Amino acid sequence: MSTEIIEIVGPPGVGKTALYQALCKSRKPGENWTYQDLLLANKPRFSNFSKWIEFRFRKLFKKKLTRSLPIEYGLQFIANHQKLAGFYWSQLSDEQIYSDKEIDKRFRSSFFLFTDFCRYGAIMERNSDVPCIINEGLLQKSFVVQNNSQQLPLFISQYLPLLPLPQAIIYLNTLNQNVILERLSTRKKVIASHTGKNRQEILDDISKWQYQFQLMFEWMQGHNVPVYILDAENPVAKNVSLLKTIFKQQEISKNTYTTTGSLKEPPEAAIRIMNAGLSKT
Repeated sequence: MSTEIIEIVGPPGVGKTALYQALCKSRKPGENWTYQDLLLANKPRFSNFSKWIEFRFRKLFKKKLTRSLPIEYGLQFIANHQKLAGFYWSQLSDEQIYSDKEIDKRFRSSFFLFTDFCRYGAIMERNSDVPCIINEGLLQKSFVVQNNSQQLPLFISQYLPLLPLPQAIIYLNTLNQNVILERLSTRKKVIASHTGKNRQEILDDISKWQYQFQLMFEWMQGHNVPVYILDAENPVAKNVSLLKTIFKQQEISKNTYTTTGSLKEPPEAAIRIMNAGLSKT
């Protein structure tokens, strides 16, 4: 049975990578979850002592354990999800999303999409008894928000049934969009989709992302996928602690995430839970 996935999502710039990195560094042996780099690492045999020592050293000091993944994982993922791959191809070929003058963006999106195929394929091939947490997977695709807002509900209803659904979703968000904007302004690297945009246009993008996730979570609620919404204005350490409390309480081994039509309530009010609207406190 393939490894289940828990995906971290949120508007660009909200702090997902910082949360993910801190969460991964906090993991201790025996915990009931893993993360991508640890799951996919090739663990050398003791007989190859130099490689074994290097692996142990990198693991001890939380260094990156894996390098690029073989393209065969991506090709196998496509073979197993042909309708999804065809859906992506039609989106990437749509001139309303990427004009002929934006062919560079089309190739960029294609590259990162295939990279996702490779990591999904590699994770699913592993037979882990605990779920694997990933940052920004197939629920976080920028071409989705480039669709007309009025068409998004239909788009979401066509897109999500094609996906390998995650076991759960962690949503990092804040209703104060200025917090996200401030974090974006301090980044050294400008997000590709924000290049050339002014403040209001970036705020509009943030709103589109939040609306997209609202639609996705309403759909997920009807398909028994729990969504945990963390307040991005919390310190990273607090959100890590909250997540680890959830993991301990929920016993997130295979097939233990179940709901009865409502999202699981987290242990503290500092985490917002999804309801009919975007969120509530």
